[in-house]
Amino acid sequence: MIAVFFGGRSCEHDISIITGLQAMDACRDECAPVYIDPDGVWWTGEGFDSVNAVRQGKFKGKRVHIRAGENYLYCKNKKLFKIDVALLCMHGMLGEDGALQGCLEMSGIPYTGSGVLASAVGMNKLASKRAFESAGLKVVPYVSITRDEYDTDVSGALKTLKQKLKFPVIVKPCNLGSSIGISIAKNQTEFFTALRVAFEWDDTAIVEKALGSFTEVNCAVLGDAYYGEGAVNDCDKYVVSETEQPVGWKDFLTFSDKYSGDVKQTRHKIPADIGEKNDVVKELAVKAFTAVGCSGVARVDFMVTDDEVYVNEINTIPGSLSSPLYRDDMAFTKLIDKLIDIAKKRKKRFDGLKRVYTPVVPLVGK
Repeated sequence: MIAVFFGGRSCEHDISIITGLQAMDACRDECAPVYIDPDGVWWTGEGFDSVNAVRQGKFKGKRVHIRAGENYLYCKNKKLFKIDVALLCMHGMLGEDGALQGCLEMSGIPYTGSGVLASAVGMNKLASKRAFESAGLKVVPYVSITRDEYDTDVSGALKTLKQKLKFPVIVKPCNLGSSIGISIAKNQTEFFTALRVAFEWDDTAIVEKALGSFTEVNCAVLGDAYYGEGAVNDCDKYVVSETEQPVGWKDFLTFSDKYSGDVKQTRHKIPADIGEKNDVVKELAVKAFTAVGCSGVARVDFMVTDDEVYVNEINTIPGSLSSPLYRDDMAFTKLIDKLIDIAKKRKKRFDGLKRVYTPVVPLVGK
């Protein structure tokens, strides 16, 4: 049975519901919902057929859980079914950041998407920027400021900013997505206000140079970098999507820009209108994917100027699993099939590794 995980204790909960319902509708194999509500309670059952029904709790569900060392979904002490693969449609904290992935690892359940490390790095903007820089990718100049640094030395936080950046700047929570908690600051007063907003969501804020003119471009990559399937400069070993250009933004894309209205038809342009840089973006998307060590499908977001292509961030479980970016080249059902296949192969390789070490000289107690 394919268990489709969606929802979660995250500000991206509702977007995760949409991705989960889309995935269940497209799943070729027999699947069952595992909905994680805003309180972190797991549910399965019937009635998970619309966003509003799930949001309003209008489903016939039972509370469920998994256990360490067992690949079954339980209701109280009863086994409901064996989980052959967990299809992860989680966005945000406690779902996309390695927490759920670690839980599934402990239960021996194969799952789609990136592993624990890549999921954690991809979710953390500071860690992912460092990974991109180590791989030789360009990122917009930035600094990081912690809540403790802000609380104990406000003037020091401003000094840290001025040493590397000039206004205007973009202030973001370090571990968050969907443009929530992001502000633009054009002066010192707005900077402190933006920090307070970011610290409502995270204990670390990322402050980036606000580019004067750029085009936001997205590109998805499908494959398995962690286990060596594909080389950094060999796009043929990955399935790279067409580029996508969100339209209608001003200073940055808001939550509404990304998710309200008929996004595919009116707010996105595929392929992006960046000329010859389309091929450059595709190549850099593969490099970003491998730099983080991703698996399954991930979407890489770029900021393209006349002179540079900057990697902005990577989404290890992108909305709608980035199926719209593949357009006619890969139906959603085929994409899910590939994600499940990658998950099973990764689990098989993992199970083939040694887990027990017997020392040559027996250990003797003191």
